[in-house]
Amino acid sequence: MENRIEYAYRLETRRIKEDTFPYSNQTLSSPGDVVNFTRTLENSDIEKFLVLYLNTKNRLICIQVTQGTIDHNAVYPREVIKHALLASAASILLVHNHPSGIPDPSPEDKNLTASIKAACTLLDIRLLDHVIIGEEGKHFSFQEARIL
Repeated sequence: MENRIEYAYRLETRRIKEDTFPYSNQTLSSPGDVVNFTRTLENSDIEKFLVLYLNTKNRLICIQVTQGTIDHNAVYPREVIKHALLASAASILLVHNHPSGIPDPSPEDKNLTASIKAACTLLDIRLLDHVIIGEEGKHFSFQEARIL
């Protein structure tokens, strides 16, 4: 009896892309663009965390949203990077709100940003900014504060 082993001779990869994605022409080039695009977060009574995945032209190709509680949200760098790779993102923007209305970054915000930046650096994905949305148009940009 002959043992026959078949091997996959071709491995295919495809970018995940939804044909109905409504923001495919949205360009985000500055913290102001990000704040305007995510303005509705300032009215949320729970913490929401968005990862905006961009192509090489800073055009939005994918959005990941996680919802938390009034003062906490579980975001994992592994999941952020996994989605970036699946979407073939060249760069990412992190955005979340503080339901308190005060956009100052917490120590946890700073640690999460540093962890995601380290993971991005390893995989040649640019972390452009982390913007925290407060009330009445107030925001904090890690890029503007030169923390990134």
